[in-house]
Amino acid sequence: MSARAGFPNRPVDVSLWESETDVAQWESVKTLVTGLGMDEKSADKCMTRAFGWGGQTYWRESKVEEVPLFEDVETRIDFLLEIGVPEDKLVELLGKVPEVLGVPIELLKENVKYVEKNYFMKRSTRNFANYLLRTPQALGNNVDCMGTCVGECNRCWVR
Repeated sequence: MSARAGFPNRPVDVSLWESETDVAQWESVKTLVTGLGMDEKSADKCMTRAFGWGGQTYWRESKVEEVPLFEDVETRIDFLLEIGVPEDKLVELLGKVPEVLGVPIELLKENVKYVEKNYFMKRSTRNFANYLLRTPQALGNNVDCMGTCVGECNRCWVR
């Protein structure tokens, strides 16, 4: 791991970073996340997992030590609110699957359409919001093996 590395249960130590721009970006996103009502320690853990610092159980090396952009994270949060996740429940959702903050907006949109089509729910309804709060991992699914396992179970629709 690089000098910038974090570990699954420890926050990323931005004081070791050489780029002031990266530090500023990380801190601005952290401010955004704490603004949702998450304490600093939880925000650090959330961002560590969301952007591939430490363990790779979720990302499987597709996202490694990414420095988040404020605009991208803000767009994802706005999208979650737009599809009906209540603002006061965002921290709960991110507590379950913090990686949602790092999922590309295109995949979030694709997965919302998938839920609407296959589970017969409409976004911005209570049922849709409750489904996402129960199974927020659906927002990051990227595999539908249709029962023929491809070994990506943590991001598969079949589970």
